[in-house]
Amino acid sequence: MNRRTWFKRLVASGRRLSMADRYYERGLYHYTKDKSDLALADLDAAIEHHPQRAEYYIARGMILLQNGSPDEAEENFAYGLNLDPAQWLAHYGRGMRAFRENEYDQAINLFSRAQHIAPDRAEIYFYRAVALYQAGQSDQAQRDMEFVLQLWPRTDKRRTLADQWLTLFKKAGN
Repeated sequence: MNRRTWFKRLVASGRRLSMADRYYERGLYHYTKDKSDLALADLDAAIEHHPQRAEYYIARGMILLQNGSPDEAEENFAYGLNLDPAQWLAHYGRGMRAFRENEYDQAINLFSRAQHIAPDRAEIYFYRAVALYQAGQSDQAQRDMEFVLQLWPRTDKRRTLADQWLTLFKKAGN
């Protein structure tokens, strides 16, 4: 997910923020500015103020995954899912970890869980399509990538990459 989009969605919600939410919001802001150390510190403070909010752990897990700490990220994803099993971002993050470790069958399973919860998130379908292709399922990969192109607006710069993958999937399916 685009860092700026993630932050804008939180701010656009318009709800009053608790102290924990303020730390969370500031942590996401720091994340958008590539200041992961500050982001993690603010997420730790958010958790200290409200330890039962699953999204705090999951956001911390995503940052840890980005920073090359997949085991710590996994702990945060697992804890967040224990608090709220309907957190699609945790399944997505776990899928990204499996994907990066070339565990494509596991990645497909985890991305599928995320899709079940958030069926309109194109990034889930994008990575699931690539994982499907890597697992030798080019026909299903093609369907997923075609769906990605339906979800992303024509002005989205990521469409070029999706088109390139789709061309590759079609060639593999022949």
